[in-house]
Amino acid sequence: MSTPLSYTGDEPSFAWDATQKPKFAGLFDIRPPSVPFDAKPIYDADLDCIIGYQKEDAGVFRIYTLDGDISVSERPLETPLFDPLDVVFMVGGIWRSGLRGLTEWSVKGVGASLERTTLYGLRARYFALMQQPLRFAAEPLAHMKEPGRFVPVHILRLAIKYGKRTPDPRGIPGLFMYKIAMTRLGGNQVGKKYILEILVNEKDYIIYHFQYGPVK
Repeated sequence: MSTPLSYTGDEPSFAWDATQKPKFAGLFDIRPPSVPFDAKPIYDADLDCIIGYQKEDAGVFRIYTLDGDISVSERPLETPLFDPLDVVFMVGGIWRSGLRGLTEWSVKGVGASLERTTLYGLRARYFALMQQPLRFAAEPLAHMKEPGRFVPVHILRLAIKYGKRTPDPRGIPGLFMYKIAMTRLGGNQVGKKYILEILVNEKDYIIYHFQYGPVK
């Protein structure tokens, strides 16, 4: 997190073109405060992102949305052959209940059985999160095209929603820095922990800086 910050707060801003997303950038996870640390992510292959979480508690299966709301079911998502080493539950695309494989990012998982209304509800919360437009100054926009710097837009929004908010370190009015713990999954391994920081103009939701580094 030692990159010098260079901005004035008056730079022109640009929209992000999602077609320029780098390949094999990995799966990112920022959990709402109400989601337990041991809840397993639900990966939507159609949206290529984590859209919720599932956890068993005394035989009751709780499903959490990206904004932390809970639905409760007595029917498990996984089949009896569920492997504890599977990292995520997978829905959408080719994934069906009990089908094992890897995500595009080589993350091991098992196909989940979700009620249609539950799946649509999880997706609806994701799309609601995406309604807030974000724009980027030129430098962070360039970083969005780099595999080692890219962060999905919905993760940036979650960071703004749940992160620790402090005034701009250079004192520019209207700009605020957000910091939050983030996990990046990839390479068929347990997620690596990072701290994500974002500098944003809250009036126009323009991002002037973002980056993440390993937790020290």
